[in-house]
Amino acid sequence: MRGIIWEEYPELTRDDSEFVENQEELDSVFDYAWKHSGYKELYDGYEKASAEEAKTPPSAPEEQKASPMSSAHSRSNAIAYAYEWSEAGTNTQHNPDYPDFGLDDCTNFVSQAMKAGGFVESGSGDGCKYEDTSTEWYIDPNPSPPILCLGDFRDWEWSTGWTVPWPFRDYFVYQNDYAIAPGWTTSASTAKYYLSPGDVVQLQYEEDTDVWTSYHTMIVTDEDNEELYVTYHSNADGNDEVDKPLSSIDLGTNKRFMLVEIKFPSLVYLPLVMSEDGAGTRGAESTSGLELFKSPLPLPDKVTPEPPRSPLPTPEQP
Repeated sequence: MRGIIWEEYPELTRDDSEFVENQEELDSVFDYAWKHSGYKELYDGYEKASAEEAKTPPSAPEEQKASPMSSAHSRSNAIAYAYEWSEAGTNTQHNPDYPDFGLDDCTNFVSQAMKAGGFVESGSGDGCKYEDTSTEWYIDPNPSPPILCLGDFRDWEWSTGWTVPWPFRDYFVYQNDYAIAPGWTTSASTAKYYLSPGDVVQLQYEEDTDVWTSYHTMIVTDEDNEELYVTYHSNADGNDEVDKPLSSIDLGTNKRFMLVEIKFPSLVYLPLVMSEDGAGTRGAESTSGLELFKSPLPLPDKVTPEPPRSPLPTPEQP
């Protein structure tokens, strides 16, 4: 059923399919597949905020300002992490320091990339597996789970803000000032106007009239003059996708992109430090705790996010 949602059966879902005669029948096929794909049970009830459509870019948009160099390193770290721990067509490239959620690993993977980009985990577990919250963002080993904590992944504790698409977006955009959400769009070119490598795209499905559920999270890892490219874990078969053109994702009439523009934390460049042998080294540390270069100096606790890059106004926070 997930394969149908992911358009992996073109003989069933393409326009000239012998199995469906019109768009209404095709929508019925997608609705049936959605209800039996497992996504509905996983994510139903999480979406709690309405979203506006991202404003259409002007026909000749001004060139967007480049990200400050202080945060460009953080952004590059997130992208490098996504490349390191994904391999197109396989599901073997998973960091052993984190659990692998198999078919539902997408947001877990993007959260790992955000941590590599400098964001610090927040919160802690309650003793057994997941905590349903978007005010915390963490995943921790649980080496001594209570005896009543049964089932898969009992050796881990995590917040739904780390692993589930809507709580992830809620944590970054609304609970904190770590990202902005320009809105939703069905246009890959509109997405390109707002987003850059390191930002996040989520997929939403309309399971009822004007009821949209976020069910997938992807990180933008590359771009060219025409296209954004996304990398993610967990397509229908659980395999990885690397640098998939965003425009190649067929949205049909019941899917859309939700855009999330990440404000990566800045780096603090530390003064020259002389080692015992007299060699000078310069440290650079993330204000959120990500250590890029060795330094003996303490780091500040506060995360200093970069300012939004989009020149157009964004929807008001719900």
